[in-house]
Amino acid sequence: MNTNVETRLMSLRQWMKKKGIHAFITPSTDPHSGEYVPERWKSREFISGFTGSAGTAVVTLTKAALWTDNRYFLQAAAQMEGTDYTLMKVGLEGTLSIQEWLADVLSEGEKVGVDGSCYTVSDFQDLSQSLSAFGIQTLSVEDPYDIIWEQRPQIPVKLVEIQPLQFAGETTKNKIERIRKAISSKKAESIVISMLDEVAWTLNLRGCDVECNPVFVSYLVISQKEATLYINQEKITAEVESYLAVEGVHIKHYTDIISDLDDRLLAAPNMKKRVTYPQQDSHQRKTKRHTARQTGKSHRQR
Repeated sequence: MNTNVETRLMSLRQWMKKKGIHAFITPSTDPHSGEYVPERWKSREFISGFTGSAGTAVVTLTKAALWTDNRYFLQAAAQMEGTDYTLMKVGLEGTLSIQEWLADVLSEGEKVGVDGSCYTVSDFQDLSQSLSAFGIQTLSVEDPYDIIWEQRPQIPVKLVEIQPLQFAGETTKNKIERIRKAISSKKAESIVISMLDEVAWTLNLRGCDVECNPVFVSYLVISQKEATLYINQEKITAEVESYLAVEGVHIKHYTDIISDLDDRLLAAPNMKKRVTYPQQDSHQRKTKRHTARQTGKSHRQR
């Protein structure tokens, strides 16, 4: 028996019972839609013991299952041996989808929880609509791993560096102006950029918060009047702070984005709220950049 995983499952199930939730879904991503994520958001690995880069864990009060693709069938089976988990082999005939499995093991009227910060609006809506057909409700809830994961890694605080213009090819001011024109063309007021590579590209900054990726944990909100970088401020050197000021970018703490977006809603309660989604490219990559006439939420559920 894998006692670490079984103990963690017990803690998650106790939390679920307190919240009145009958199943909880843990994806492999983070609040920034990352394929590769900082240690803090390796929650699926924590709760399942499976260390592969792709997979989704689903835990009910009595069962657990993990979906992954054929790259990881042998690895997942070995790492989850002796646990409650059933390996669901994505792509093989007869393998149920997550929604189908939940419909099979849950009863009408029961509830499925997800950490809304790790779901896009469109993904949450798709999940909710598919489960509602079986009388199952989907809820966006707080992150349980903040509670059950002892000594959970913190958000990285490694320093951010300026990408020299000779390599960037275009100033941040110019990029922001082009983004503002795109926002205006959508009849939108602002954009919340949450994908870390897009934040780094826009600001001509680089970091090392994610292994093998030159990015840093942050959000960027651009409106017609201002641009604000939300980041743990100990990551910002005096040089970077001065550079961003010249480029017209304000700096606020990473967690301030939620209250700031809520304030936008309160400031314009009668304004129509609208979220738009860019088209997917040929690889079906969801850009997850959404513009909103009033960005009361970023593209995340809370």
